[in-house]
Amino acid sequence: MLTSLSNFARRYALGRNVLIFFCLQMLISAGILPYMQGKFDPTGIVGVLDLMFGFTPDEAYDKLNAYGEEGRKYYLFAEAVIDIIYPIIYTITNVLLLSYVFKKGFAPNSFIHQLNIFPILATIGDFAENAGIIAMLNAFPERADAAASFASNAGMFKWIAFGMSIALFLIGVIAWIVKVVKKK
Repeated sequence: MLTSLSNFARRYALGRNVLIFFCLQMLISAGILPYMQGKFDPTGIVGVLDLMFGFTPDEAYDKLNAYGEEGRKYYLFAEAVIDIIYPIIYTITNVLLLSYVFKKGFAPNSFIHQLNIFPILATIGDFAENAGIIAMLNAFPERADAAASFASNAGMFKWIAFGMSIALFLIGVIAWIVKVVKKK
């Protein structure tokens, strides 16, 4: 199944498709997400649990308290709707981007092509993090410390997987540059 998914992504890793999903990702991350954050964190001072690399249950509940009742409603909507769509978009973007640079930088039979679906791990972490945050929001004002710890750990997994995806992208770009330089 993973090989089929990897091959499918490689087939559709065309510059046009990468650009379309990249623009869609930028629209969400530069427009929709800041707009939503402004609804539950209008000062931008409190911050968002999703952007933290780990947090304690106390830190999480300090933020949820600071959002206020109305802010928590917006945050729940953002977590349950927007932050389900966004990981799908950024995963498609990242998988296509890795597939594209790997095609440009490596021989068609190279094992590295199978790593093009690595960004899916970040999405799994993101969905798990969202589930933990949603559980905390639904339980509020009661504390769900286990959900907070779960969300924190899932978020750290997400960020590590995302960082590794960036490293894979850089490896692909370097291989592509080396290939171009060798041809000249």
